[in-house]
Amino acid sequence: MTHRLPTWITTLALGCAGLVGLAAWPGLALAQGSWPAKPVSLVVPYPPGGTSDVVGRLLAQRLREELGQTFVVENKAGAATAIGAAYVARAPKDGYTLLLAAGTTFTVLPNLNDKLLYKLDDFEPVGLVCSVPFAFVVKKDFPARTVKEFAAYAAANPGKINNATNGQGSMVHLLGELIATGLEVKLTQVHYKGAAPATMDMIGGVIDSNVEALTSALPNVGAGQYRALAVLSAERQPLMPEVPTFRELGYPGVVGDTWYGVFAPVGTPKTVIDQLDAAVRKIAQSASFGEAMRKIGNEAKSSTPAELRASTLAQQRSWGELIKRLNIKAE
Repeated sequence: MTHRLPTWITTLALGCAGLVGLAAWPGLALAQGSWPAKPVSLVVPYPPGGTSDVVGRLLAQRLREELGQTFVVENKAGAATAIGAAYVARAPKDGYTLLLAAGTTFTVLPNLNDKLLYKLDDFEPVGLVCSVPFAFVVKKDFPARTVKEFAAYAAANPGKINNATNGQGSMVHLLGELIATGLEVKLTQVHYKGAAPATMDMIGGVIDSNVEALTSALPNVGAGQYRALAVLSAERQPLMPEVPTFRELGYPGVVGDTWYGVFAPVGTPKTVIDQLDAAVRKIAQSASFGEAMRKIGNEAKSSTPAELRASTLAQQRSWGELIKRLNIKAE
């Protein structure tokens, strides 16, 4: 005797089987728009504790608030950010591994190292987070009080002014060369192993000048340890409102900074990029995040993915021209 199951039980069983089968397909959760369904890793290619790490942790906290999921900062330092970038370039394209890139990761390093294990085309730009403005400082007893006086002194003493850098090929080195080029003078670039020893020699009067991130320069300038002649940003900085820009002093080519932006591996679903784009822009444009960035010397900035790609490529070309013209090599 054959027993038939009631129709509603058969229908329910088939429906459940179908759901189980669909759930087995990778990426279904993403396709259904449920990202992020688990914690997201935000790779910061610097050691813990520095300004870059602070930016990453502040951003991770705000992303959790915006998207309702945990964002975990994962520090992968080394090779001037190349190790962290290469790691994210090869991560799964599912939106669960992101990179908080410094501008130099894509604008400077590719011009200094043709053996990098990543390239810009390995990533989907998401959006800017903030920029890092720089100040040009001189030791407290340096004879020039203004940029024009500095240029005149340097012209009269070619190669005798020792300008500190954070290392050969570093962003600070390139900004120092940008200043020398813009002022049409010759400076002797003295390469230190990082910002801390350069700052100590600035305080001690061992070195004549330096380009410093605003967050580093501010306390020492405020304490009278050395003086700021100009900032390299396009506009004056709220934290140093009395210090002019090179641009307003008649040197329009001496404009430069670096920045932090979010990137995902290329091939990450557009729905994920769109959600991230909206969240990052909302955060970067918020008054509270802007204030948090100002406290560490940065300036909150936002962009679309297309704008970030275009500006990155433009800066990559610009720094590439300077590096090639001056034959700058990586340390």
